[in-house]
Amino acid sequence: MSTAPEASARYPIRAVSKLTGIGIDRLRAWERRHRAVTPVRDDRGRMYTDADIARLRLLRGAVERGHSIGRLAELSDEALRRFAETATAPSAVDPAPPASIDTAALKAAVRRYDAAAIDHEIVRMASVLSPLEILETVLMPMLAGVGDDWYRKRASVAHGHLMSSTIRSALGSFLRLHTRPEAHPRLLFATPSGERHEIGALGAALLAASHGLGVAYLGPDLPAREIVESVKPADAQVLVLSLTMTRESPGARERVLRTIGRELRTIVRDLPAHVELWAGGGAAAHHAPLIRPRGLVLHDYRAYQQELTRISGRVV
Repeated sequence: MSTAPEASARYPIRAVSKLTGIGIDRLRAWERRHRAVTPVRDDRGRMYTDADIARLRLLRGAVERGHSIGRLAELSDEALRRFAETATAPSAVDPAPPASIDTAALKAAVRRYDAAAIDHEIVRMASVLSPLEILETVLMPMLAGVGDDWYRKRASVAHGHLMSSTIRSALGSFLRLHTRPEAHPRLLFATPSGERHEIGALGAALLAASHGLGVAYLGPDLPAREIVESVKPADAQVLVLSLTMTRESPGARERVLRTIGRELRTIVRDLPAHVELWAGGGAAAHHAPLIRPRGLVLHDYRAYQQELTRISGRVV
């Protein structure tokens, strides 16, 4: 049974249901009848910890293999992990690995500066992939690859600009397609002064909108004061910042990092206490000591998506 401290309980029951694949009614039954986990209760209702979620996933896997929840609930977390490691039958709900995505046509279109073909390939892939999959397996790797080729002088600056502008346009279109103006809670997306790269922020906004959450997108390179002042009129419960690590010269990189650090100090100081702060990207990791006392540093889109699932559990 979970004994995690109350301070670490941050997932409402709806988010836990999505993260574990266990229906809300079943979750309540497992708690009430079998004491499978013991959530903390506060003014928001039941709140669960990361340890609770890990335990519930172990329990669900064992139940899917035909074992009794009544017997399993008596086991410790360590015993459940050993039980899962020695099980020979795979869970019936294990997701299939994603199919290999052929990006040869997209790469060829970039090489020949064919913006229409790039857009066509992105739209084609978006028709068969989820927003997370197209970000993780196609767009971000392609953009990083073009950036590496430019840095190693295997591609021109024009290639990078073409790929960036086409991806920006495609993500903007996908974002408009998924956005629901009336949706809550709302997340505000921006990059602070000194951060001109907005692809990561656009991708994060798309994922939030595809989760049914409200999105307000401000764009790149905004002064910290304007970002903070936008929170209230946007009715935002979360501020999401994208902070990339530039591939420019060391001197230019240090100047950008100093500027971002100065902007972050303003945001951390002045952001309303009820608004969560999330930051992702290489520069976010660099500034983690500054960000973490006030907010979250998310290392990839998977970690970000887990926070989206948590926050979506607040929807009434």
